Amino acid sequence: MYFSTADEMEKLDELAVEHGLEIRQMMELAGWHMVEVFNKLSIGLSDQIVIVVGKGNKGGDGLSAARHLVNHGYKNISIILVSKDIKPDSQHHLDLLVKMDMPIMVYSENQDLAKEKIDSADIIMDSLIGYHLQGEPRGDFAELIEIINNASGKVISYDLPSGVDATTGECQKVCIKADATLTLAMPKKIFNTNSGKESSGQVFALDIGVPEFLYNKIASGSRPESNHSVRKNSANASASFRLMSVYFSTVSSCVSWNQFPHIVSFRSDFIHANFLSFT
Repeated sequence: MYFSTADEMEKLDELAVEHGLEIRQMMELAGWHMVEVFNKLSIGLSDQIVIVVGKGNKGGDGLSAARHLVNHGYKNISIILVSKDIKPDSQHHLDLLVKMDMPIMVYSENQDLAKEKIDSADIIMDSLIGYHLQGEPRGDFAELIEIINNASGKVISYDLPSGVDATTGECQKVCIKADATLTLAMPKKIFNTNSGKESSGQVFALDIGVPEFLYNKIASGSRPESNHSVRKNSANASASFRLMSVYFSTVSSCVSWNQFPHIVSFRSDFIHANFLSFT
């Protein structure tokens, strides 16, 4: 299995955009994949979910996830923004949530209420800081990380736990301690370090539509692969999905990365309609 550095992941993102993929298109897939992670973790439709959103693209992933989760029956979702100043692609997803009357607050304007929301949540989604972290989290970012870590709810991080160096796995003074992590495109080197494993919890590795030839520009064979592809009209699709869904007890029988049982890989070419109909 190939583990990327932060610089390599940044290069892959740049290549994807250069070759025609849009950031908000990849955010859309990232958000949709979170629904499948919720299904795998048996998160209840009535659970209280709080999504804590940073200024960058990782924040946009969380905003996209909120819409997809609502569309799949998760109604008790609140959004906490670090700042109103977010990137245009993230703003696109935020605007949709505003039209859906999603409860949204800005941390600096509602600190007490935001803390209450996080403290009472069953599920806290960490969409704060991605692989572009430079130095330790500061200000409201650091405060929110501390609040999340002190809360009793389960924490799911996007891409990697906020505050952890994507390449070294080192915690930059304060960092999220996640129960699960949905990482996008290439797994990062953090997931092959002891400290990274401790902070990441169960890791789901999911592709966001990047073609294999672009992965190969980073390193040959670096695209995550699974032994079981679920494709439209496949006679074995249902059986393959069931094999993949029992990772808690038999991960090594589901994926090709037997030496890394804390990481589960799924491909973005899975068919959505088939996913929803499988039992």
